[in-house]
Amino acid sequence: MPNALRITKGEASMGAVQVGTGDVVYGFDFGTTSINPASIAATTRGATTFTLTGAKVGDVLVCNPPSGLNDDLLYVGCAITAADTATVYLYNPTASAIDDAAGTGTYLWIDSQ
Repeated sequence: MPNALRITKGEASMGAVQVGTGDVVYGFDFGTTSINPASIAATTRGATTFTLTGAKVGDVLVCNPPSGLNDDLLYVGCAITAADTATVYLYNPTASAIDDAAGTGTYLWIDSQ
């Protein structure tokens, strides 16, 4: 692979990366966060937020919900919704409200701006 940049965990630092003519990536972060959604009413989408310092609206965010998420709640996505703020969306398709306990999820944030 000529002209390839090889990065070994913990051994590289760079200002930005661009693959071909794709978007430029300025950084990324992988981590865990505690989420504790408020009670979500029947057949309603709920949201809970966590702080992600440096994140900006338009950045890419990939989340995995807590492994102990209530079986009746559906994870429906996540997004950077304001500066330094990530929002996780859950949906309750049942006929009763669900107030789930706090849990730890994971995220991958890609700084693309």
